[in-house]
Amino acid sequence: MITLALPVNQMDHTPMVNADFERVYRESSEAVYRSAFRILGNSEDAEDVLQTVFLRFLRRDLSLGIVDKPEPYLRRAAVNAAVDLIRTRKNKASSIEDLAHEPSRKAQQELSSRLRDALSRIDPKWAEIFLLRYIEGYGNKDIAELLDTSQTMIAVTLFRARQKLQNEIRLESGSLAL
Repeated sequence: MITLALPVNQMDHTPMVNADFERVYRESSEAVYRSAFRILGNSEDAEDVLQTVFLRFLRRDLSLGIVDKPEPYLRRAAVNAAVDLIRTRKNKASSIEDLAHEPSRKAQQELSSRLRDALSRIDPKWAEIFLLRYIEGYGNKDIAELLDTSQTMIAVTLFRARQKLQNEIRLESGSLAL
């Protein structure tokens, strides 16, 4: 169990980094970055989410409790922050720039974009499990251990997430959802 009892700088009232935070960052930053990158598909945005997640973690109210397993907590925070970023951008601009001229690359980008949009509209926990399984390549057993739940719960969640994603993509493309 990690206790992040961060000392406060009396001059500017901001928490200072300590050894526990540095260890958590070293152990979890790559996983947090990958989680954000898989949703956003952009390294600069994933780095922004990484920074946001760890700044929020550093500044979080310690009265909310101690995080027993920081990596799953931080991965979930990254998924939520990435989804929020997509929603914010979607609300600001509805057009997508065409980055490639090749039809196959454009089709792949369109599919990735639709999947990211659909992931932003489903339950963040479902999105996280879907990404861990199908993008990160973890098995159901590994995901269950990582998230401290049962393999059955992971299988059921994946089934529901796939169904919901299919419906979201069909709705977005104008097809009838089943």
